[in-house]
Amino acid sequence: MTILMKIGYPCANRSIGCSPSRTFDLRVFSRDHLILTIAENLSCLARILEFNRKAGLYFFVIGPELIPYAAHPANTLNWAEEFAADFAAVGAFVRDAGMRIAVQPSCGFAVPEGKGEREAAHAAAILDAMELGTDAKVIAWAGSGPDRETAQDRTFEWLNRLPGGIRRRIAIRNDDTLSVADCCAVAEECGVPVVYDHLHRDSAPSPCSSAEAMRRCAATWHEGDGAPILVFATPGKDGR
Repeated sequence: MTILMKIGYPCANRSIGCSPSRTFDLRVFSRDHLILTIAENLSCLARILEFNRKAGLYFFVIGPELIPYAAHPANTLNWAEEFAADFAAVGAFVRDAGMRIAVQPSCGFAVPEGKGEREAAHAAAILDAMELGTDAKVIAWAGSGPDRETAQDRTFEWLNRLPGGIRRRIAIRNDDTLSVADCCAVAEECGVPVVYDHLHRDSAPSPCSSAEAMRRCAATWHEGDGAPILVFATPGKDGR
């Protein structure tokens, strides 16, 4: 069966009674607690993917909290090795079902002091552990700051610092700071694709029509990136 458009949703399924992003209080951190939580998160992720397959939903976005406290100094667990078989099983299910997976961290990556690189490496490692191709992307908020020019410069610098193995996973997403045009300029320079975010299309300077914005973003996706990813949402009553 060939699926021309893969429709899905991000991070949370509110129908099956579990979360793939469970965590715990750092004050009770232990290796055993961490292993148990990761096992529960992976089990929930498997349930969500099975639910999605039955519902005809073939795209799902994972939060990095699948592995709690991944970058914390107290966490010395080699989770990719400890759960190698589990991640491989999830990846095999995704491939066999013709699904697509992405990871969407909760903050942008163009941030100082190496945090962006650590976040990107962790997100890419999740997809690598699943043994998925480069069409499985880490979706990075492009701007991450109030200043358009500074944000664009930081995004250039951040992408150019990333090792090739991580950078091949990255797709940037227009936001309140950087417009579609800004992101496409970054994409042309750095060779990463742009995820079109319809909700934020008019938030940043120099908006263009939605049809033109989608065309411009789609042109940044090349062989190995998979089909273009587009995000459509409406704001909630709380502004999110």
